[in-house]
Amino acid sequence: MKKSYNWLNHLFNFIAVILGVYLAFYVDARGKAREDQREGRLLMQSMVNDLKADIKSYEAYQIPFNTSYQENVDSLLTFLVSNNMGAIESKLPSILQVENYAPNISIYNSMKSSGKLRLIEDVQLQKSLSDFYDGTAQECISKNDIQADYFLNEVMSWLRVNTDLMQMKLLPNRELLVFRNTLMIYQSLVNQKVRDYELVVEESKALKEQIETLLADR
Repeated sequence: MKKSYNWLNHLFNFIAVILGVYLAFYVDARGKAREDQREGRLLMQSMVNDLKADIKSYEAYQIPFNTSYQENVDSLLTFLVSNNMGAIESKLPSILQVENYAPNISIYNSMKSSGKLRLIEDVQLQKSLSDFYDGTAQECISKNDIQADYFLNEVMSWLRVNTDLMQMKLLPNRELLVFRNTLMIYQSLVNQKVRDYELVVEESKALKEQIETLLADR
């Protein structure tokens, strides 16, 4: 009888140890899950804050400014076609005022590189984030770079040779045909960039709403 009691006692002790270990793992896993959920919420809220800031910057300044800049480039090109020297010189300073703005992608890139995108369990939201940050935002950054590079390498190269930049006056040996051709290409790049800015705002608003809806449901 004593041997049977000892055997049962060892069995219960063994079961108690197993249950204790299991409970410890369970509590740890639950704690980790809560911590992951909390971190995921903080990261999503940070993305919402960045999206809000981007939308405000685009709507309040970048799109109006670049639309005006777009109009100045159009006007300058029109004056070049009509060979209106006075009007060309009056418009030249306006094309030097280049402004670019790119969506903030730092939080998404950090989550992606660290594997923390897994904290966002909603598959549809993961797709929306990828579509926006890996697609639309990267395209916008690319359009900014292309415009800036073309401006420095082509437009400014012509201006340095063919104008007095202090006076913003055309030199006698100017090559207006070259400038007109250069500006036609530049006009297209500016137009594409403005359309991209408008698309960024549209998709940023949709993504912000999607994230906020998910946060409200949690």
